[in-house]
Amino acid sequence: MISIVTGTINRKEYLPELVKNTVERGDNIGIELVLVDGGSTDGTIEYLEELNHPNIKLIKHGERSSYPHYMDLGIENASYDLVCQWNDDVLLVNTWEDVLAQIDDEHDAYIFNWKTGSILDMKDPEWLKCDFPRDNEWIIINNIDLSYPLGAENVGELCMNYGIYKKDVFKKYGGYNKRYRYYYSDAEMAVRSYYAGCEFKNLLDIRYAHVS
Repeated sequence: MISIVTGTINRKEYLPELVKNTVERGDNIGIELVLVDGGSTDGTIEYLEELNHPNIKLIKHGERSSYPHYMDLGIENASYDLVCQWNDDVLLVNTWEDVLAQIDDEHDAYIFNWKTGSILDMKDPEWLKCDFPRDNEWIIINNIDLSYPLGAENVGELCMNYGIYKKDVFKKYGGYNKRYRYYYSDAEMAVRSYYAGCEFKNLLDIRYAHVS
């Protein structure tokens, strides 16, 4: 039911945990991992080909490119209507069933709550504690005020660091802007789609760790 999309290059050491956290945990509900490789030489491609997992799609782009380019390639090859914006060094704390339970007909995009941590932190109640946005170093960026026109001061912030778009969002409002190499492309995509009518939902209870 969910296509998890990300790029990777020469980061083989992260892939076993990524695979375990995505397609292996969500095998019973339809979790697909779409990896766009930018020309890895560290054994990444060999590892994934030997793994030969039925729910992993490896797109061998073969050369370095931008984050927006990798994401657009991944989305083009995504099988499902729910597209999860991800990185190869982040791990979901919740279950994928928890994520699917939040999907509804009223919203087009869903923002996850995150902070930097480790695999051990993910089992620590003190590390997991979060009562409010950005509490205990948790980060969820969506306090934008639609009453302000686009470009006005104090309009607030909106950035889908990690989360889910319904694929129709990309069809209606366009893909990631290739003028950006990496940073700001996620925020630009979120803000552009928001002002075009995309309905966002903050998921404070859906958390993941950035483990790099």
